[in-house]
Amino acid sequence: MPDIRYVCLSDLHFGAANSILSCLVKDGVTVDTTTASSVLDGLAEALASLVRANEDKTRKPTLVLNGDILELALANDNVALMVFELFLDRIFPPDGEALFEDTILYQPGNHDHHLWETARELQYANLIKEFGSDTPLPIPWHSTRLYYREDPRPVRSALLEQMARRRPRRRGVKIRVSYPNAGIRSADGRTSIVFHHGHFVESMYHLMTTLNDFIFPGRPAPAQVWDVEAQNFAWIDFFWSTLGRSGQVGEDVGIIYDMLQSDEAIQKLAVNLADGITATSTRKGTAAHFRWLIRPLLQKMIKMLASRIAASERKAPAAALSDNAETGLMAYLAGPLVRQLASEAPHRDGRLPEQVKFVFGHTHKPFVGMRDVLGLANPVRVFNTGGWVVDTLEVEPLHGANLALIDENLEVACVRLYNQAVDATAYHVRVDDGLPPEQGPFYRRLSGLIQPGDDVWASFSEAAATLVNEREKTLAEIIANAGQPRPSRSPTTPSARSDHRIQHPPSVMAARGADAGVAHSRRVS
Repeated sequence: MPDIRYVCLSDLHFGAANSILSCLVKDGVTVDTTTASSVLDGLAEALASLVRANEDKTRKPTLVLNGDILELALANDNVALMVFELFLDRIFPPDGEALFEDTILYQPGNHDHHLWETARELQYANLIKEFGSDTPLPIPWHSTRLYYREDPRPVRSALLEQMARRRPRRRGVKIRVSYPNAGIRSADGRTSIVFHHGHFVESMYHLMTTLNDFIFPGRPAPAQVWDVEAQNFAWIDFFWSTLGRSGQVGEDVGIIYDMLQSDEAIQKLAVNLADGITATSTRKGTAAHFRWLIRPLLQKMIKMLASRIAASERKAPAAALSDNAETGLMAYLAGPLVRQLASEAPHRDGRLPEQVKFVFGHTHKPFVGMRDVLGLANPVRVFNTGGWVVDTLEVEPLHGANLALIDENLEVACVRLYNQAVDATAYHVRVDDGLPPEQGPFYRRLSGLIQPGDDVWASFSEAAATLVNEREKTLAEIIANAGQPRPSRSPTTPSARSDHRIQHPPSVMAARGADAGVAHSRRVS
């Protein structure tokens, strides 16, 4: 029977307070970095049960982390990293057998995009070593090779590897970074699987390209995947991967993100901002006479803008993909992806794979499907891995998580781990509806392995139902209390670290709080 060779997860958002994979202390908004959430423990046990069912015990599966694994947008780096370490402790247990091979494939998304930027700079530094002092340097690359196992210059994350190697049993772990696509293909080149986080299916992440087209109409759109990234990386990195970490401002940005989930809170934001602008701009001169007109117009404009920002793909509850995201998906598949496939075709003859399978996340709405793509002979099989955060005030039945599993024949099957539901008894694990060509031996084997009533799956479902409900209540409380004064943070360091020789500025000391294992984290939208 076919064994599992690749395991793909996405949108874990380690360190985010609204991730059900983060454990919170009693205040409901602070992440406990010393304790795994019940869902994280349940996920690890589920992965173990699947991996240990492999018949070939000499070869371990490869773990693919497909973006937004660390919450770098709205959580402090140390918080995200320590929750990530709790995950590593469970898949590379210090007193047991590792579940996966030592090399992890890491695909940054928009919320951990900065990991790509740091890896890209290391990639370029290593490239410089190959050039003489009199040789002109090439322009830095904005992507990696598609087929990561064939890349002569592998890119690795020094930060994540250093974190992984804090435990003796993980000294050999390597974190390979690919971006924005990573692929594997069959020996004959006829089948390719492409992993992509999924942010480039949304127009928001092409904003700089769109603005450039407004200013200089008629310029050609970026054709290659590296051009798409080159034009938009600074915007993605700033707004989605660094802005929320900007000290006190970053914390307030996190609160604003939360408020975008509520029409009432958006109205509050619009009123406050409009009042501030009109008070400043109409303090003197004739403009003061028109304050009665300026203020409501500003409120309306700000509310409209905030509502547009809030209306991201995951806030479209009616379908797995909105019309705009469907258009974006098709444009990405038929454009940059097809061109990258052609540029790295076997023997450089330009022939495209007969079968392409596309695995992505980002939308937090898992599904499987097929798409006819111009330029490809057969429909593309599409698998969405969903997400693990609760970022809406109402239950969203389409929100949930898939586990994408791939066998040695590059057949793909998804395990639907959960969907949000009002009724806790509606939470159950199942093998996702397979596509007809995929309902072969691998699909049937997984269907036999996964019985929702078994302890490992039933316990996971119970934990997921409980934490989704808790996170919904917490989000409502945060929005209701937005703008209220927050308690001051204790600047004292924990006694366990009192002998540490590194001196930190007061702001860093305050961010640590009185407990070394507890750190404040903002939410993500």
